[in-house]
Amino acid sequence: MTERRIGPFILGRQIGAGGMGIVYLATHIESGKQVALKILPPALSDDEKLLERFEREIGILKRMKHPNIVKYYGGGTYQGQRWYAMEYVDGGSLHDILKKRKRLTWDQAIQVGRQLTSALEHAHNAGIIHRDLKPGNLFVTKNGRIKLGDFGIARDTEATALTAAGKTVGTYAYMAPEQIHGNGPISGKTDLYATGCLLYELLVGETPFVSANPAEMLMMHLNDYPYNLHEKAVECPLALDQLVERLLQKNQDDRPFDALAVNTELEHILKSGNEFVLDVSQEALKSTGASASVSVSIDPATGDVTVKKKKKKKKDKSQFYEKTWFLLAFLGLLIGAGVWLSLPAGEDTLYIKAKAAMSTADPVAHFDARSRYLRPYLARFPQGKFTAEIKSWLDDVEVSLLETQLDKRVRRPADGRNRYETECLKAMRAAADPARNLLESLEMFQAMIESLPQDEGVKAAAAEAVDSTADPETNAADEMISVPRFWKIIAEKKRDAGKQILLSNSDRIMLIRERMTAANQMLKDGKTDEAKQIFHRFREIFEGEKEIQDWLDYAKFRLHGDAVEMPALPELPEGDEK
Repeated sequence: MTERRIGPFILGRQIGAGGMGIVYLATHIESGKQVALKILPPALSDDEKLLERFEREIGILKRMKHPNIVKYYGGGTYQGQRWYAMEYVDGGSLHDILKKRKRLTWDQAIQVGRQLTSALEHAHNAGIIHRDLKPGNLFVTKNGRIKLGDFGIARDTEATALTAAGKTVGTYAYMAPEQIHGNGPISGKTDLYATGCLLYELLVGETPFVSANPAEMLMMHLNDYPYNLHEKAVECPLALDQLVERLLQKNQDDRPFDALAVNTELEHILKSGNEFVLDVSQEALKSTGASASVSVSIDPATGDVTVKKKKKKKKDKSQFYEKTWFLLAFLGLLIGAGVWLSLPAGEDTLYIKAKAAMSTADPVAHFDARSRYLRPYLARFPQGKFTAEIKSWLDDVEVSLLETQLDKRVRRPADGRNRYETECLKAMRAAADPARNLLESLEMFQAMIESLPQDEGVKAAAAEAVDSTADPETNAADEMISVPRFWKIIAEKKRDAGKQILLSNSDRIMLIRERMTAANQMLKDGKTDEAKQIFHRFREIFEGEKEIQDWLDYAKFRLHGDAVEMPALPELPEGDEK
C-alpha cells in the first residue's frame, strides 16, 4: 500500500472527525514521533469562513502551554491542504474510560476535575473559552494525566450539519443555558457549567439531563434541575454535592467565581474527605487472586488497580526481645494503656465530638457528624445518657437534608417519592403560586400534620409510594422519607413560616376575608365537610393570635353552624381612601 504523506508526516489511521476537519495518527518522518495531525479537507478549504476558523484554532493552540492541554507542534499547507500537528495522547479519552467503567469514585472524579480546572484557568486567563467540554475532548495519558483538546468549537451551523446525531446530542448534554438561548454573555462560567455536567457524569454514570431528543434536552438545561448526587445514591462528601449543584446553576452569577476557585475547592474537599476513603480489603484482593504480600495503588484518573508484590526481608536472627518489633509493640502497649486510662469512655468521646460539630453553622460538618458520631452513638448506646440530645441533633440533620431535596424537587412537575413528600410538594407549590390565596397552602400543611401517623411503627405502610415507577432510582434518603416525625417537623416549619408571612402582610384581612367567603360558598354548594375543614384549620393555625381574634371567633361560630356576620373591615386612615 502506498504511503500517504502530508508535509513531513506519514499518515496512519483516522482517529477523529468533525466539522472542522479530520484527525489522523501520523508519524514524523525524520524523528519517528507519533502525532495527531488535523487536516482541513480540500472540499472545505475553499470556504473562507472555515479556513478562518481553522487558522483561529491554530492561533489558540499556539497560546496554550499547559501540562493539562494538548500541545501544538506546528502547521502548514501541503498541496492546497491546511494542516497542523499536535500531541498524540496514547491512553484514549475519558469517554473510553466511562464506557468501560460506567463511573468513577468521588476522589477519582475530583482528581479529574482538578486537572480540568487547572487547564481551564490557563485558557481563561488567555481569554479562551473552550465551549465544548465533554469526556470525548478530555484525553488521558498512560500515566493518568488529563489533557484538554479540541479547541475548534466555533462551529458554523450552516456548514456542520453533517455532525452525527449522537455526537450532537452528546455536545448538547453539556451545554450551558446561556449557550442555548443567547441572552447572556459566553464566559468562563459557561465552561464551569459544562464542568459541573462532566463531574456529575463521572460520579453518577450519566449526564444531569438525559434525552434522545436534542430539543427536549436543551429545554431541560433551561428549565429543569437534576437530581443531586445523594439522591442518585452517590457516596461522596456533601461539599462535593453542593459544589456540583452550584456549577449547574442556570444563572451564571450563581456559579463559582472562576476555574481557580473550583480547583481550590476541589483540593479542599479531597483533603478533608480523604479520611472517608476505605482501603482495599483483603477479601477484595483475594477475589483477584492476589496474596496478602502485595501493595495496591489506584490510578487517580482511570481507577485502575495495580497490584505489586512486596519485597521479602532478610530473616533477623536476633533474640525476640531484642527485635525492633517487640520493643515497639511493648512501647505501644505502654502508651496505649496510658491513653486508654486518660481518655473518657467511648460514649463521652462520641458525644463531645458530636457536640463540637453540631455547634458550628457549617452544614458540611453536620452531615459528617451524622455518619461519624450521631448514628454510631445511637447504635452503640441506644439507652445512653445523651441519647435524647443525640436524637434531636440527628433529626435536625435528617430534616435539613430532606428540605434540601424538597427545594430542588418543588421545581419539577413530578410527584414525590411517597405520600408524605407528595403532599408537602403540593403545599409548597401552592405557596409559590401568586394566583392562590396564601391560606390555602397553610391549610395544606396543617392537613398534612393532622394526617401523619403518631406511631412510628406504621411508617412503611403509611408512606407507601404513590407511583413506584415515578422515581425508580434508589437513593440515600429512602429511609428518611418514610419517617413521619421528619415530615411533621418540616410541615410545621413551613406552616409557621407561612403564617408569619401572612400576618405581616398589609392585605392579611382581605386574604382572610376572601378565604372565609370561599368557605361560605362551599356551604351553599353543599360541600359542608370541605367548608368546615377551612374553618377548623384556620383556628388551629392561628390559635392565640390576638390581632385576628375576631376572625378566629367567626370561624368558630361558622364551624358550629351558627349564622354570624363577618367582622367589619378596618377603617382606613384619612387620606388612604381609594
